[in-house]
Parts: sequence; C-alpha cells; structure tokens
Amino acid sequence: MGLVLPSCREAFRDCRKGETIWVVGSGSSLDHVGAGFFDGKTVVCVNRVGITLGIDEFFSVTHYHRDAMIVASFRPDLPVITPEDDLGAGTWEAADHRPTEPSIYFFPTNPQLFGAFDAERDWPTDPEALVAGPTSLHMAMCFAQYLGAASIVLAGADCGTFDGASNFAGYAIGDNPFTVWEQSLAQVAAEIRRRGTAVHSLNPFASLALEGHSFQSPTVRIN
Repeated sequence: MGLVLPSCREAFRDCRKGETIWVVGSGSSLDHVGAGFFDGKTVVCVNRVGITLGIDEFFSVTHYHRDAMIVASFRPDLPVITPEDDLGAGTWEAADHRPTEPSIYFFPTNPQLFGAFDAERDWPTDPEALVAGPTSLHMAMCFAQYLGAASIVLAGADCGTFDGASNFAGYAIGDNPFTVWEQSLAQVAAEIRRRGTAVHSLNPFASLALEGHSFQSPTVRIN
C-alpha cells in the first residue's frame, strides 16, 4: 500500500478513491480471522488495534489523544487521526497533553454526545470534519469515506460478545456499552451509505450460523 505521511490533513481526502477500505475494531470476532488477513489491504484501525494486531500498514483513528500518542510512538511511520479536542470522558487528556508527534493529524468534529448522539441530526456540516459518535469506530468509518472509499468493510465491529468475550485476545478490555453502539452503528452506516459509500461487515465464519460459536448482543442471540 505504501503509506506516506502527508504534509497536511487535507491531503488525505480521496487519496484512496474507489477502493474497498477495511475498518477494524477490537471485537472478539477477530480471533477467528487468520494472521496476515489484512496484508495488502487498505486498513483503518481503531484506537490501538493496529499495533496490537501487528498489522503491517494501516491508518489509525482514535478519539483519544493518549492513544494517538501511544500509536504514534510505536509506529511513527504511519498516520494517526485524532480530533482537535480529546473526546475522552473526563480523562487526563487535557489541553496541556496535546500530542506533538509529527505523524498525528488533527481533524475537527462535532461535539461528543455519547448516547445522545443522533447521526441524522448531529452529523457535522463542515466538509473537513469527521463525525464523533459514541465510539472511535464511527470516526474511523467517516475517515474511510474521507479517503474516498467506494466500499467499507467492518471487521471486529461486533457490538456484542463471541463465546462470552468482548474483545480479541490481547486487547485491553474497556467499557462496552453495546446497547448504545448497536443503535448508533446502524445510524452511522445508514448515513455513510446515503453519502455514497457501501458499508458491509465481515463474518469470519462460513455462514451466519457461526459454526457453533455463540454470539450475544443487546438484541440478538445466536447459539
């Protein structure tokens, strides 16, 4: 793929126009995706996912300035996308901790509304802004569209648990407000489709029967 650090954030617009872009979250369905699966693909990873999975080349998108700094320190050769203002909920990432790494690019966003977010109402009107939904995944999807994606394929965007696990092995488990995520993911996907980009999700199993594995979300239970 040959990622190159651009001189300004605007240089990202349509630089992958017409491509299929994989947006990778931290869900435990990734435990069923083989190592190297994302090699050679255009990949946008959420928070620390790219460095944890050891993906060779990827864009990172995170709401959190702390995660932006961590990813940039591990992979200074790769671009990290983060909001102008940290969108954590009362964490230490205040103005005096604003990252300075040259591989970090700051984008404007709408205000962080968490569970009160409504995609149709709250989507930013600034064409250079990325959407701030309840999770960094939504900003990553918006950034993939900013890159020019014809199609977005979500991986690890589970909004639930596989075999009781919420995150893939080795990833730090945080808050998982699945009810909010499940509702808002559908809204964000619908808005991105309305703006011209297809959105699908990777099922790592042979069928929706999940080969005997169990999945549970706030509204769905399989096996």
